[in-house]
Amino acid sequence: MIERKGRKKKLRLRSLLSILEGSSLLEVTIAMGLVFFLLTGLAQMLASSLLIKQKADYHRLAADIISNELEQLKGAGLDTPELSRGFHQKPVEEPNSGRRFLLTWEVIEISKNLKKICLSLSPADVSQRLPEVRATLYFSHHLNF
Repeated sequence: MIERKGRKKKLRLRSLLSILEGSSLLEVTIAMGLVFFLLTGLAQMLASSLLIKQKADYHRLAADIISNELEQLKGAGLDTPELSRGFHQKPVEEPNSGRRFLLTWEVIEISKNLKKICLSLSPADVSQRLPEVRATLYFSHHLNF
């Protein structure tokens, strides 16, 4: 009984090996082409995911910097020089990475008690191809925010 099981396994193994021995150069070439095609697609997906992550990190960092600047402008009061009508700008450095940005804002007086502040943040280094991030704040004298 044990010999029969052993013989059946040997026959199955031999039939499997005979199938593999019949692989031609054409079949191997097609298999290698499929593997290359799949690896190329995987490499493209990895590259695009890294690019998307880099942009997301930049937008998160820009949102943090703009948010901090808006809080400083709100805390400074309505009559500070930073909130006078016109264009203003200042360089900003991110403390963790040391990356430098240029923060610009325009103050528009809509009415006596309402100002519109349009902020934009862009990389200080022109060689970086990152987009400008913008935010708008309406500052009311009556509401004090």
